[in-house]
Amino acid sequence: MTVNLEKLRQGKLYDFLMGLPLIYWFGYVGTIQARPNLAAAARDVIADPSSALANLRFCALFASIVFNILTIYLVVARTTPVRRTKGYLGRFFGFAGTFLGVGILHLTPAKLPLSLQALSAVMLLGGTLGSIIVLSKLGKSFSIMPEARQLVTSGPYAYARHPLYSMELITIAGSAILYQQPWASLLAVGVALLLVVRTAFEERVLSEQFPEYADYRKRVKRFGFA
Repeated sequence: MTVNLEKLRQGKLYDFLMGLPLIYWFGYVGTIQARPNLAAAARDVIADPSSALANLRFCALFASIVFNILTIYLVVARTTPVRRTKGYLGRFFGFAGTFLGVGILHLTPAKLPLSLQALSAVMLLGGTLGSIIVLSKLGKSFSIMPEARQLVTSGPYAYARHPLYSMELITIAGSAILYQQPWASLLAVGVALLLVVRTAFEERVLSEQFPEYADYRKRVKRFGFA
């Protein structure tokens, strides 16, 4: 029974089943939440095509939907992991680091001057586009939990060991600007701390599976800037 269970865990079906909550979540965000907002943003652009802010908001929302669709595809198409983190602590930080930022969206929107609205839109668009680029390079090695599938060290990963988290930090900061303070900022800081801890678990798994990761870790900074 133990051997059969271990074989099941190493199979594609098990990995797909573990990814179902992610598929549901990103599908929910992309279709139920983002789509109505995208329609409203499109109406704003049609009403005032020369508005830079309206165009930025529309592009940021459209990029968010593309990101969610790409994430769903990679969860389905990704390869099975060759090594997983041991215990539940790493999984907890993987889960919490992914979803804590959602709490920001449930806060009361703040009344902001045009300059801060524009800054937020630029950060959201830049962070989301960057995430799409990183995901495209990461490809079928994508994972939420601390797992080793295939070592990627080229493209964005030549400049940061965790470029997807770097982009996520930009996106979270852009979101936090729009909502009630100080709670939005506190949640954003919480996400940042969780991501730092999360990287420790991920790097432990990668180091155990790929001996060459030690040299890569010496050469490349964690987030590109630190």
